[in-house]
Amino acid sequence: MNKVSTVTQNEILNVFARNEHGIALAQTGLRRSFLGEPKKSRGKLLGFNNGVPSSMRKQIMNFPKKKPKLSSAAGFSVVELLVVIAVVAIISTIALTSFQKSSRSFNLSGATRNLSAYLEKARVDSVRRHGGASVDINSTSSYTANIDFSGNGTSTARTISLPAGTSLSYTLPPATTSIDPSSTPITITYNWRGQTTSTVLLTLTDSTAGVASSTVVVGPAGDLSTDTTVTGPVTTPTPQNTTVTTTTGIKSMH
Repeated sequence: MNKVSTVTQNEILNVFARNEHGIALAQTGLRRSFLGEPKKSRGKLLGFNNGVPSSMRKQIMNFPKKKPKLSSAAGFSVVELLVVIAVVAIISTIALTSFQKSSRSFNLSGATRNLSAYLEKARVDSVRRHGGASVDINSTSSYTANIDFSGNGTSTARTISLPAGTSLSYTLPPATTSIDPSSTPITITYNWRGQTTSTVLLTLTDSTAGVASSTVVVGPAGDLSTDTTVTGPVTTPTPQNTTVTTTTGIKSMH
């Protein structure tokens, strides 16, 4: 027969003051029921064995241990991540290259329109002031417009720079040889009728591969055409001089 341990009143109350989860219990009824029992039978009635209640010992021995729950979410392998990164890099490179070409093409088109506008301004200014306006093609990266910009009747030189990576050259049709204006400059001069002396084909080229060049043709009559091709002999038409007598071809009014 096991020997019943001697437990003080405070120890018994401390043991039964909390349940198995550590939550405090009401001690009033427990204290009264405990104090009402004989001193010799208090340990037996409460089920103490070697200072620990038998029911509490079973609960402590059989208390389940909590195991960490593993996540069931599916992940990606290293190979899959590398494949995704490679695909994104390829698509980004293609998109960036296409964007750069489009941007350079827009810049080239803008430079062509700007050159055409200055040539037209020179023609109109020459007609207004009865000659004196011109455009100098003397560099691969710029050109100079000699126009009355201030409106005081005097031409002023203004140099217009081309966008970075854009070069300028010219040909004299029907010849197809491209001429460098840095070494062989040319001046497009308009007379008081807005006409030039010859046809000049101006070509603007971008340094980026895959960007098409743009052209401006200045005709002998002062006309302008963009992105056209001039073929065949180009000559200035000669007006026919017709002499009309005072009597030939005139009907009598009598």
